Amino acid sequence: MSDDAKIDYAIWDWLPQAAIEMEAYVKRLLDESGVKAHDVSARAKSIQSFQRKQEIKQYANPRQQLTDTVAIRIITYSNTDRERACQLLRERFTIKSGEDRNPGDEKPSRFRGYDCQHIVVLGESSAVEGDWLKSGGNLERYFGEFGGLEIQIRTVAGHAWAEFEHARRYKGVQYEAINDQDKETIDQLFGAASDARRALDETFVAIDRILARPSVDCKQEVAAVELRAPGDTGNAATVLDQGSLSDLLENRFPNDKEASEMGVGFGLELARLCDLQTVESLESALEVVDSEQVRALMDISGPVTRVRRFDDELLSRFGEKYIHLTGAAGSVGTRRQQLEWRFDRLRGKTPYRAYMIHGSDCPEGLTLGAHTAAGAVRELAILVARKAGAEAAAGVEGISLDDDLPKSARAKVVSVGPGESIWVTTNLNRDSSERLMQALLELVPGLDIQVVRDDTLVAGNVAPGGIRHHASSGVI
Repeated sequence: MSDDAKIDYAIWDWLPQAAIEMEAYVKRLLDESGVKAHDVSARAKSIQSFQRKQEIKQYANPRQQLTDTVAIRIITYSNTDRERACQLLRERFTIKSGEDRNPGDEKPSRFRGYDCQHIVVLGESSAVEGDWLKSGGNLERYFGEFGGLEIQIRTVAGHAWAEFEHARRYKGVQYEAINDQDKETIDQLFGAASDARRALDETFVAIDRILARPSVDCKQEVAAVELRAPGDTGNAATVLDQGSLSDLLENRFPNDKEASEMGVGFGLELARLCDLQTVESLESALEVVDSEQVRALMDISGPVTRVRRFDDELLSRFGEKYIHLTGAAGSVGTRRQQLEWRFDRLRGKTPYRAYMIHGSDCPEGLTLGAHTAAGAVRELAILVARKAGAEAAAGVEGISLDDDLPKSARAKVVSVGPGESIWVTTNLNRDSSERLMQALLELVPGLDIQVVRDDTLVAGNVAPGGIRHHASSGVI
């Protein structure tokens, strides 16, 4: 055995950590692109397994020739996401020559059925920008000392077939012990299972296509166009810069990771490409977005930065126009394509917070069109202040006669009469908005006003004998 073939056992002190770093890397790559995997798992080959394979293959330089000392497997739900994952890996990493293949395509027809893409990567592509690969980390060390890291990508259906075949035929002692006729019968059955697996994969793709391009109710599209933020007076526009954007993101996404200075700069670029030049115009644009619904639909497995959340919400708000405006932004060459993949998760499934105000005491013009949650609160605050007085309206939490509400409230000043105005909080979630609507209407007993969302009464009273609204429990 050559000196190169000797094993340094100290290597296994850090190889498992290299596998952990690769797993985190790939999960981040998929999350950033909106590709949802069933499972992503990496492992370092054990010393015993390494030795066993070396003995079988008789490699002169096992570190360079064994390409799965660290390996990772990605299991996707459909072939659509499998192909997307492969495309991301091909762009992100340098691939070893001849090592981007599906071994199932190379098997004789008798053993058909295996369907898994194997890609051996040598490290990050030189065209990649960013700080994803930890400098001085164990994954960087692995790429420097070993001749490749194997990535397997298969679907859940392909994984089920492969796991059963691996246990029963590939490494099956019982299979080896039976006669050739029985082996041929089992081979034919595995082939039939492969055909069923292929049909299942095709069915899953069809389901994915419908989910990505659902039929959208025309009324929702019309409502989205009509949504508007009521005009405010006496509030000077604040220029959107890195500082004000960072504050806005912190208030809107307090539980997400703080973005780097470079990340906030990218967020500012996205806003300006959408012609959102002031804090007020950006807030108005995002008022209609259901933040919780967007996050749920994106189904992100790990923590993300506030800028990523911001990017998703702008995508939800402006749709395909946003892809056109920002598809070339930043340094990721496939951003446009990744936005399209992410939009598949949002398209037609993010209803806006459209509130309608009805009732005999509703001022003329107020019932026209739909309102955002914060917009409906402002309209009701104006109405109540004019009916019961500004001081009465200011007695409700979230409304004040002066600009003394917390900075996180993002309060806006609105005129309620000649020389008279009130400040109304705008940074509200759905429950908090509806609670505030009800609290305002209760200041004027007998006021015939109802606020409706999705044909459901959320504030006010129904006609006598009907069901009385119960205020929600959201906290501002």
